[in-house]
Amino acid sequence: MRAIRAGLALMLATMLAACSSSNIPSPKPLPVNPRQVTVQADWSVDAGGGGGDQLLGLAPDASDGMVVAAGAGGRIVSVNAKNGHTKWSRHIKARLSGGPAIAGGLIALGTRSGDVIVVNADTGKTQWTHYVGSPVIASPAIGGGLVVANTLAGDLVALDAKTGNEKWRQENNSPPLSLRTATRPLIVDGVAYGGFADGKAMAVAMDNGKQLWLKQIAVGQGGNLVADMVDAGRQMAYAGGDLYVATYQGNLSALVASSGQEIWSRKLSSYTGVTADAAHLYVSDAEGRVHAYDLVTGVPVWTYDKLGYRDLSGAVSYGSMVVAGDRFGFLHFLDRNTGKYLGRIHMDEGAIRMAPIVVGNRLIVLSVGGELAAYQASAKGK
Repeated sequence: MRAIRAGLALMLATMLAACSSSNIPSPKPLPVNPRQVTVQADWSVDAGGGGGDQLLGLAPDASDGMVVAAGAGGRIVSVNAKNGHTKWSRHIKARLSGGPAIAGGLIALGTRSGDVIVVNADTGKTQWTHYVGSPVIASPAIGGGLVVANTLAGDLVALDAKTGNEKWRQENNSPPLSLRTATRPLIVDGVAYGGFADGKAMAVAMDNGKQLWLKQIAVGQGGNLVADMVDAGRQMAYAGGDLYVATYQGNLSALVASSGQEIWSRKLSSYTGVTADAAHLYVSDAEGRVHAYDLVTGVPVWTYDKLGYRDLSGAVSYGSMVVAGDRFGFLHFLDRNTGKYLGRIHMDEGAIRMAPIVVGNRLIVLSVGGELAAYQASAKGK
């Protein structure tokens, strides 16, 4: 029954996107490019692509100087973060939709058919495959000897990292309609955190699967299925013992990670989620604005609103800047402290849907067309 409900949610979301595309506001014209950022392209490799406009949770990840990326058609690549040299590349017979995550010598991926696949990080050889009952459209998380996946049906599932055997499962009711932008689990200090399509966040003890708390972050507005959509964003953030969760048509909330108690909340609509550095939280909202909030108080620091309806990726802190991609293949650079627009580059004709990642002094970006690229950038005068 849960698999049927997940399939219905996916079908409805697809129909909604198709039927409402003509009602989506047109993207704002690009702002004047002040060219206040210097960008050096270091390397680029083909990671497969194949996702098109599907909102898949395929984003690069990195560990020990290696970057891994995957395409929807089943290609996985592992490359050196410094020079882009390919360590290995392989194709697996699966429609990939979440991942990869790399840690502890393993790489974990999710599929549209409901499998979690783990491969050896050194060789790319498949270690095991386990069916979790519903599509996995967000990257799994690896830690504490477990691989934790968030399924489209609303389950948080922990699998033994060595064998793939299921260790525990926490079920959470999935609404009939969702954005299909599932949240990547976080593993911190023996606790797994999950965010769900019904606007809730959950904490689970890794060792025994006991639910530590369940918190409602946002509540639907009522009236129809669309108004009730309050999906947690793709990414949650953790800093200083606090958990940060953003939801669609809901809130950005700071919670005490140990108890789920709310510290503060701000009205916000985001499906990309939230990232953090030592001082600020960064969020791209559903209308294309980029926000910075004080990490401790939640007080708004700045908002940049000239990229409206360009379907921004998550925004990440990089050096003295904040960077986000858009569905037209542009990377946009903002001043981290003021939100001032510094400039942009055009990376690819394909959309940049997933937030870039930072590896050392490099910005690593994956487009839906499959281009995996590394850049070094700096604001002029900094």
